[in-house]
Amino acid sequence: MATMKRYPRSFLQLVTFGHILFAAPLLVAATYVFIALGVLNGHYRSAIEHVSISSRLSGELAEDLLHMERSLRRHDVLKDAESLKDYAQVRTEWRGNVDKFSRLPPLPEALLAELRAQTAAEDSAYATLLDSGNAQPLKAVIDDIKVRSEKTLDEADAILHLEQEQFLKESDTLRTRLFVAAGVAVLIAMCCLWAMRTLLARLIGRFEKALIRLGKGDLQQRIELDGPGDLRWLGRWLEWLRRRLLSLEEGRAQVLRHVSHELKTPLAAMHEGASLLAEEVPGPLTPDQRHIVGILQSNSRRLQSLIEGLLRLQQAGHAAERIGFETLRYDQLIEQVLKTSRLIAGERHIQFNCALAETEILAGHEALTTIIHNLLSNAVKFSPDGGRIDITLTHDATQATLDVQDQGPGVTAQDATQIFEPFYRSAASRQVAGIGLGLAIAREFVLAHRGELSLQPSSEGAHFRVTLPLSAPFLRVQKNA
Repeated sequence: MATMKRYPRSFLQLVTFGHILFAAPLLVAATYVFIALGVLNGHYRSAIEHVSISSRLSGELAEDLLHMERSLRRHDVLKDAESLKDYAQVRTEWRGNVDKFSRLPPLPEALLAELRAQTAAEDSAYATLLDSGNAQPLKAVIDDIKVRSEKTLDEADAILHLEQEQFLKESDTLRTRLFVAAGVAVLIAMCCLWAMRTLLARLIGRFEKALIRLGKGDLQQRIELDGPGDLRWLGRWLEWLRRRLLSLEEGRAQVLRHVSHELKTPLAAMHEGASLLAEEVPGPLTPDQRHIVGILQSNSRRLQSLIEGLLRLQQAGHAAERIGFETLRYDQLIEQVLKTSRLIAGERHIQFNCALAETEILAGHEALTTIIHNLLSNAVKFSPDGGRIDITLTHDATQATLDVQDQGPGVTAQDATQIFEPFYRSAASRQVAGIGLGLAIAREFVLAHRGELSLQPSSEGAHFRVTLPLSAPFLRVQKNA
């Protein structure tokens, strides 16, 4: 149930979610850019509109005051009601323009109070004119309003230009924020992309490792894939395939064991009969008969070696179930095997060049000894007289690596793909005694330790590498399985 909550139901949904996760920061950044540009555009339009209205009203106010002054002078000369009516009409327009000007948002309260004071002074002087007919107070007020209005309009114009400068500062700040937002969005999107790629690579890597284990014949470790539903479904089918292959392998091993056991009895009788003939127990043999008896003895021994090799291969294939793991000195075990190999190699003047790091490993004693013995004996067989075999043992925090390289004919690219198959013998190996099971048995024991036996590229001779874990994580795997 936890897996169902962590992952979508299908791999396609996971990929789609990754695309959405990658695009989400970019969409958020784009939305922020559009909103910010909209707000900035509104501020820009408002600032332009205020400046435009201020410029228009400033001209109209100055013109209204000039008309008011002219109408008042004409009334002072003519003393008629018509000139006073013209003043009243222009006065109404002036007051309306003052009211519009006072409604511009950026103007401070002190400036609005000044505008109200000017209209109040004009109201008082105009009332005096209507009551007494004396126009002198109104003339003085108009002259004063002209001076004060010019100053007031200049201050308002400065305030509106300050608003424009503030808008420019806001635009610069917003531009910086947009760049930062775009950079952060791209960074988050790339992090999401990296995380999704890492997750997909991990899921696909597990699937690939499971297939590689099956391809290498490692059937002991249970296959259980984590991830979306369809990937878990594939994991269940791979686990079914592993169990099926394991069942077939066990059946094959059982048939091989039974056949080998049944062959040993008649083979022993044939070998014993050939030995009695060779000892001339039934009577003297002719040279031709002695030659035939030699052929019987030679092939019976070869057949016995094949049967014993098959039994060892079958045992190696099930070594993981029976190996008793213990802490061993890997380098000392190699030295012990080298004592035997030096006796055989000394007859052909083959030298060993060893560089063995002190290494402790958790492994099976007999299995590890067989791995080392098979590799060294194989190197001795194919080394030329007076040749050299390089043996190197290194390790890191998790695994040990053993390299064995000889100066023999090496392995061709065509043979490299089949060199670990049972009974496979290349053209070069047919000139050397053997049945072609040494590397196959060594590989089975290496797989039983959850390690790897591989053929490395080499310019001279054959170079085999054994990689084994120092600890025993496979023991936990076996217990869980």
